[in-house]
Amino acid sequence: MTVIEQDIRSIPTILRQTHARIDERRDALMPLLDGPMAFLGCGSSYCVAMALAALYEQERHAPGQAIIASDYLPRPTWTHVAISRTGETTELVTAMQRIHEAGGRCLLLVGEQGSPAEAHADLVLPLEFAAEQGVIQTRFVVAATQALRLLMAAVRTPLDNLPERMEQALATFDPSPLVRFDHVVFLGRGWCYGLASAAALNLQETALMVPEAHQTLDYRHGPIASADERTLVWCLDPLDNAASAAVINDVRRTGATVQWTEVDPLIAVAQAQLSALRKAEARSLDPMAPRHLSRAIIL
Repeated sequence: MTVIEQDIRSIPTILRQTHARIDERRDALMPLLDGPMAFLGCGSSYCVAMALAALYEQERHAPGQAIIASDYLPRPTWTHVAISRTGETTELVTAMQRIHEAGGRCLLLVGEQGSPAEAHADLVLPLEFAAEQGVIQTRFVVAATQALRLLMAAVRTPLDNLPERMEQALATFDPSPLVRFDHVVFLGRGWCYGLASAAALNLQETALMVPEAHQTLDYRHGPIASADERTLVWCLDPLDNAASAAVINDVRRTGATVQWTEVDPLIAVAQAQLSALRKAEARSLDPMAPRHLSRAIIL
């Protein structure tokens, strides 16, 4: 088993550790989840930021905005969540400096302790057990999203057994029928759009493809024109979403193959990561050495 596959298949264990960490830090973290909230990140962490901003608005009924760290403009009256696996990315550290200088509050969600970003955080939520062995983010994406999801959820009980459901789903998932597709589209509404973007980026980094990610309903507004029998459309929305189902019916009429199952969206992300790994192997690529990439972008 490759290192990347070890990372993916360890996600159930990582989720259990994430749940325990949130239980330990809940009282300190909850006061921050109030009022307008900005979520900052780069790359995969920005995809997490998009998911969390939408989830924050959905669950907390307050403004949430995802911002690419390099485009951050100070919002001194907002609370900020900075997301980074390494805590070293230059754009994020610079944005956190600007938050601090403007008098804003900042929670750092990070996968490695003792990073430069910690100097500019009011509070740190370390997920040091979730940082990958490889360059490409897999389990940190899932752990970081689930961590704040647990804090935001009005009712936590449905989330408590996600580690067990993840374990079962990864054990039974067979990505081999999906490997043949060279045109892959990920769809998601609300917080699932950020996760769809994370899945697409993972496939691009791992298998050196150029996949697409779209908001489900917006897929009709142009991008569906490129769908045909050579296309795989992977939807992360719940099966009971009637609007998404209507879009998927349109997708099926194009001749595209649809991947849409009744699993938690984070389970679908992990399954997509495993599928990307199999695609890389089929193309004789080494996902431990993705072209032009490193664990942190330090300028």
